[in-house]
Amino acid sequence: MQLPILQVIIPIIASMFCFLARKHKVSWFISFATTTATFFVSSILLMKTYNGEVITYYLGDEAPPYGIELRIDMLNSLILTLVNFIALISVLYSFRVNEKEISKNKITGFYSLFLLCLSGLLGILVTNDIFNLYVFLEISSLSSYILVSMGRDKKALVAAFEYLISGTIGATFYLFGIGLLYSMTGTLNMSDMAERIVPLYYNNIVKLGTLFIFVSLSIKIALFPLSKWLVNSYSEAPSFISIFFSGTVTKVMIYVFIRIFYTVFHQNFFLFRPPLNNVIIILAFCAIVFGSIFAMTAKDMKRLLANSSVSQIGYIILMLGLNSKTGLFAAILHIINHSIIKTSLFMAVGCVSYKFDSTKVENLSGLKKSMPHITLAFTLLSLALIGVPLTSGFVSKWYMMKAIIESRAWISLIVFAAGSFLALIYMWKMVEKMHFGNDAASHAEMTPGSVDKVPLLMLFCLLLMAALTVVTGVYSAPIWLAVEKLAF
Repeated sequence: MQLPILQVIIPIIASMFCFLARKHKVSWFISFATTTATFFVSSILLMKTYNGEVITYYLGDEAPPYGIELRIDMLNSLILTLVNFIALISVLYSFRVNEKEISKNKITGFYSLFLLCLSGLLGILVTNDIFNLYVFLEISSLSSYILVSMGRDKKALVAAFEYLISGTIGATFYLFGIGLLYSMTGTLNMSDMAERIVPLYYNNIVKLGTLFIFVSLSIKIALFPLSKWLVNSYSEAPSFISIFFSGTVTKVMIYVFIRIFYTVFHQNFFLFRPPLNNVIIILAFCAIVFGSIFAMTAKDMKRLLANSSVSQIGYIILMLGLNSKTGLFAAILHIINHSIIKTSLFMAVGCVSYKFDSTKVENLSGLKKSMPHITLAFTLLSLALIGVPLTSGFVSKWYMMKAIIESRAWISLIVFAAGSFLALIYMWKMVEKMHFGNDAASHAEMTPGSVDKVPLLMLFCLLLMAALTVVTGVYSAPIWLAVEKLAF
């Protein structure tokens, strides 16, 4: 079956056409058609793997361990569909906002780099070769650095440089790690390595290689305190990139963490035993608490949401640190739900930025009168992020709490509750300003017939995503049934 390779090939070819197009409308249409095609292909893959089928594709018809294998199972087909959906909805949303934020002479290159980044992320998800994963990681990373640098402010260049340094360090650690594992196993195919590495679990070189990979993924995931690059990148990048990255980049890297440490290694491998397991849980605690505190003190909406993402990543890592089936289930569920919620929140911020040319929290004062639909969507999404019932955020937090109680991790339960309370505070800070703020400056542009005053397509995408968080909260069965089918 050729479908796995199409996930990578379609965006790469389309990125070349985007670069040659020279017109914004043409580049945007190519990006839209490409993301539609990749979403359609990933949906087919999800339907095929839903019944337990595993799809493999050998590049150049060379079988592993010597050839490169693309392998699709339930886990990566689920994340593939999520990433492609976020990419599609981001492109649909972006036409007007990119026209406003990206200069005309750069915009076709901007779309070309976006598609290149997408192809790298999809390649990471489909490959079953641990070195090939590094290649796709670099493709997505190099394009990401340039995309962040295209922000309107000069601070975007600093954020991109910081992202470059962090990303390069992370990639170097990963390369060292797989080099050490290859030296001991003689294979780069993940399935083959999983078999050969069993008698080597207590080998010091394998342990060192594993630690290198863990550090590299901690940087790429933006696990606190290695998360500053994420906050600055999301804050200073163009609105479209903040929207796309918030729902995809760190989620794909968490997938890599799960793929390597739950399939290449056994769950009882030394990384999941004290004291290292305790270190992972403590880092997750710090991410939850400090990410929330920094979000509370932020005066910029994008920076606030970026710090919130650091906190939410902490929840996911905490679930993985519990090393239980319920914890893994809750982590994957939260990857999906948080991806949709945070993408939607950045869309709402993009709408406010489009109207006021600023993302300061103070601009939200009295927004209920001038942008009622955006205010409604933002309020619903804030409730979802906090974990209020009838939203998708509640579903994943319910399973998180269940995993913590089953593991009898009472300190984790306290931190979990504290994080949720802090989330209520920093999200209420914005919601309160929208509904009860009384700053006349926010209505300066308000004239009869100018309610919302954002392009219809942007408003449609935001309301669609907000509705999706409610629908998946009320009727969550399809998602958690799909996640329950995952076998580790």
